[in-house]
Amino acid sequence: MDEIRMIRNLLEEAPPTGEVVAEGRRRLTDRAPVRSTRTRRRLWGGLAVVAAATAVAVAIGLTGGGTPATGGHTPVRPMTARQILLTAAEKAAATPVGRYWHVHVISSEGYHIGRGDYMIFGARNEMDSWAARSDKESDVFRVRTAGAVPQTPADRAAWQRAGSPASWTVLSNGDHIRQSAKPEPWRLSRYTPAAKREQEQAEKRVAAQCAKRSRAACPPMPPTGKERDAMASDPQALKKFLLAAAGKGGASYLLTVAGHFLMEPSSPQLRSAVFRVLAGVPGVRSLGEGRDSLGRPAIVLAGRVTQNENVYDNELLLDPVTYVPLETRLVLVKGNGGKRVPPPPGMPPIQSGGLETKGMKPGAITHSEIYVTMGWTNTAYRG
Repeated sequence: MDEIRMIRNLLEEAPPTGEVVAEGRRRLTDRAPVRSTRTRRRLWGGLAVVAAATAVAVAIGLTGGGTPATGGHTPVRPMTARQILLTAAEKAAATPVGRYWHVHVISSEGYHIGRGDYMIFGARNEMDSWAARSDKESDVFRVRTAGAVPQTPADRAAWQRAGSPASWTVLSNGDHIRQSAKPEPWRLSRYTPAAKREQEQAEKRVAAQCAKRSRAACPPMPPTGKERDAMASDPQALKKFLLAAAGKGGASYLLTVAGHFLMEPSSPQLRSAVFRVLAGVPGVRSLGEGRDSLGRPAIVLAGRVTQNENVYDNELLLDPVTYVPLETRLVLVKGNGGKRVPPPPGMPPIQSGGLETKGMKPGAITHSEIYVTMGWTNTAYRG
């Protein structure tokens, strides 16, 4: 059984996502070979992001008599987005691999609550997975719908002043849906070696059938593990793949696309290559130091996007020490006032067409993928 289908079935049908995208508040700013197994298995659904760290150094010039020549400390200019991403590439290339690729991710939509004027994270789908490097071991997945929560400390304070409600009705894709603060129980599933062999045979049958049909009749399959590994040494092919995944959003969406891509099992060389591709993307800015939605210190990178006449920052947040992605998110920079906007030429009609930003203030997060954990480990699932 295809893992992506398995996860979707476990979660049933996720609530529709909001259409708006984001703006960021400004804040200071082994290379061991990985066996090419069929690790194309998509651990969540989508592709991933990238970012890096800020450095501040101090230089002191001394005269012969020991007196500072400049009268004190001279701060070195903070790193650019490109320098941050190249540093992330170096860090990624030096990271050892393990028996399992462990990813714990929380995917959320941002909703404005009119009564009390605050933002919540809703439609919170949470997945915790261990993908084995060896096909002789099982993969383990835990999934659940987590409870909705206020986005920031200020939102929590406003929620408390509003009586700390445990449920809300929000607008999503033109429909009003219910959100609850109560999380659902975890649901556990194991993807056995036998299931992996069955999937491999099914993929071969589909590929053989599609070879005889038009491209329209058979949408492109996600890249296999071998195809992903090959892109590590072919930066142009990697960039082409990421841009195709970004669709009409183009380079502005590459931070989010890269985050999704990195969420899947990847060799150190491939992860490094992704950061190097991002380092060459125009328009990526460093917003300096900040915190992710769990309150962890982060380096914040951003690309500016516009949708439905709303302006957003598409952000990638990196750990300031390891440069591992912590979160990708869409942050509102300037809203359109919550008015309905017709879709651009060639795009399908969107039911709400921008209405969901009504009441949102700059800095509101309209979509978030928090990477609680992302990396190789030798520790198996225990539970």
